[in-house]
Amino acid sequence: MPRPKRSSLWQEFSSRGRMYLVLSVCCLAVALSSLGGLLLLGHPQAEEEAPPQEDLVTENGYDQNAHTIDDTQYDGTILPAGEDAGDAYLQETLFLGDSNTARMYRLFDYCTYDNAIGSVGMAARSLANYACVGFAGYSNYVTMPQAVALMQPRRVIISFGTNDLNPNSATDTFITNYETGIKAVQQAYPSVDVIINAIPPIGSRHTGQQLTQSQVDEWNKAIVDLCERNGWKFLNSAEALKDAASGYARSDYVESDGIHLTRAAFDAFFRYVRTHSYVTEDDRPALQPVPRHNDDRDVLDTNALATPEPSSEPTEEPTPTPTETLTQTPTETPFIEDPVTDMPSPTPEAPQEPTPTPTETPTETPTETPTPTPEPPAEPTPEPPAEPAQDAAAQAQQATDTPPAAG
Repeated sequence: MPRPKRSSLWQEFSSRGRMYLVLSVCCLAVALSSLGGLLLLGHPQAEEEAPPQEDLVTENGYDQNAHTIDDTQYDGTILPAGEDAGDAYLQETLFLGDSNTARMYRLFDYCTYDNAIGSVGMAARSLANYACVGFAGYSNYVTMPQAVALMQPRRVIISFGTNDLNPNSATDTFITNYETGIKAVQQAYPSVDVIINAIPPIGSRHTGQQLTQSQVDEWNKAIVDLCERNGWKFLNSAEALKDAASGYARSDYVESDGIHLTRAAFDAFFRYVRTHSYVTEDDRPALQPVPRHNDDRDVLDTNALATPEPSSEPTEEPTPTPTETLTQTPTETPFIEDPVTDMPSPTPEAPQEPTPTPTETPTETPTETPTPTPEPPAEPTPEPPAEPAQDAAAQAQQATDTPPAAG
């Protein structure tokens, strides 16, 4: 006897039931996919919280002895170790530099706006002309040399070079550009003592393919020669920041980018500055009121003052940026001739225009008055009534002899 055919579960549903079943399965699938998305959402979000950072690179074949600086060859140029000069020495010193200088007072508390000026991404080649320093009461930024003239410090410690590093940059070109900027500072305020700081070392692993510790060492040696030629002092602070075994920066002295200095590095740096001081007789002229330094313009808009910045900054040329401010009063007469008188006097040159107008009016009035006066006295002078018998010919001859006196 044949078995009865068993119907499937699907066949037992009516057409309406089948429709509801399909809808239920679809809703369940949507709910499950949404739940899965919510569960997975946390992982990508955690990855996005960390800003994208350049890959860390290492240098091949670095020889830390290739460009060593022999202190005995530069006696009188390299500042030797001595007693701690104390905080007073730092307060009467003005620090000029790039993002590592900016971190001294904008991120940490080693300096203030009164004794430090730093522009993130700034290179030595821009020291002479880049207007980046803001003062209260000034509508325009001024250059660092002009700022030195306004702030009148006893000495300056200048720290540039990291943002100039590039395998395509020649040492001579870097030194020429740096020398131009340093001389601009000296010409702006001749009484200031000039100290050039070494380019800080970089980490063995760092961002920025173009950065090498070999070039840092080579350029620091060239900076010593530059100081020797010009009578400037060299602060070899790099020796306090290096790892003696590797020649690179100590790992705890640089941020994760291998470039920017940490608080521990600044502790060592300022200790080195105080114990390698340069104090001369204060020959500054009578100090003028100093405007309040309250703002800085950065070459690059990065977060270098909060988190380690990528070192793509060195390759960017800062000169196009300041073109807006170079048309202003401070930069038209660049600090080479007399920056102090240039900057404070943008307005007082108006009284010269009223002088030409009064000179024209007095010359026109005197010419009209002398012409009518000489005509009346010429006619009443003849005295001929004494001889009426004279004939007409004689009278005519007498008239032609006398009248030219009236014309």
